[in-house]
Amino acid sequence: MLTLYSYVRLKEKRSFKSFLYELVIRKIKMKKPYLSEENAKNAVNKTKHTTAGAFKGTDYKFTNNVHIKTVQNSKIYIVNAQPNPQQKVILYVHGGAWFKDPFKTHFEFVDTLATELDAKVIMPIYPKTPHATYKETFNLLEEIYKKMIINTDNTHQLIIMGDSAGGQISLSFAQYIKKLGLTQPSHIILISPILDATLSNPEAYVYEKKDPMLATAGSKYIINLWAGDTPLTDWRLSPMFGDLEGLGHITLSIGTKEALYPDALKFSNMLNSKNIAHGFLPGFNLYHVHTILDIPERKQFLNNVKQIIKNK
Repeated sequence: MLTLYSYVRLKEKRSFKSFLYELVIRKIKMKKPYLSEENAKNAVNKTKHTTAGAFKGTDYKFTNNVHIKTVQNSKIYIVNAQPNPQQKVILYVHGGAWFKDPFKTHFEFVDTLATELDAKVIMPIYPKTPHATYKETFNLLEEIYKKMIINTDNTHQLIIMGDSAGGQISLSFAQYIKKLGLTQPSHIILISPILDATLSNPEAYVYEKKDPMLATAGSKYIINLWAGDTPLTDWRLSPMFGDLEGLGHITLSIGTKEALYPDALKFSNMLNSKNIAHGFLPGFNLYHVHTILDIPERKQFLNNVKQIIKNK
């Protein structure tokens, strides 16, 4: 065990706890729904009955105060709302491959996020496929975001953040509100986002072999459901193909073991070529959405985010 510990810490340069989490991820076969179209269909069919109605709630015990509201028939969790008019407000879009409601991990993360950033965090349980497409979610987020603008003293307090599919939605939504003429958030923070919905980067197939959580074939099936009749190259689904000028400051966290890593690197290079300042936070030998998990790397990520917000 000491040898294995030393290998993980010295060779892979990551925490041993992150290694243990990866073992669990592989053990419970989190990648299985995404390995084939058939697997993805089965996964969507299995969850569609629970995502059809109102979210049933979570058994997570929040350390911060929490209020639940309903907007457009969707439950909205509001965590750590304080009377301070200068409090930062984060619109958090949870991941789940467009068809899953948030896991307990998501609630624990937004609770931690609210504490670490001393922020109010708003997490909507947005409509899922196969019951809806991105259009219904954009309508929901638009209503929430407009209220955020009204209820803050300064739009510099506003942040949009999301993980995985929620990262894709977050960056696309930032472009959407730009087209509406709404004020941009000061920051857009993306955790392991899908940036190109076509999932056609040839390098992704190489990285997919070592990715413990995601695969391309099943993901393509699900994102086509989410897209409806909109082409996958549309910026509302593939935000890296949209207008990236004039958005809030982008920070991107990604693991180097992710099938999504090549697109993330391509996106960062694209921003550099356009002279768009941004943060790029790679997690070496780490996997999909590792920064929302209770591992030391999350603390490092949140410290980085604090500094980025402070300095921008």
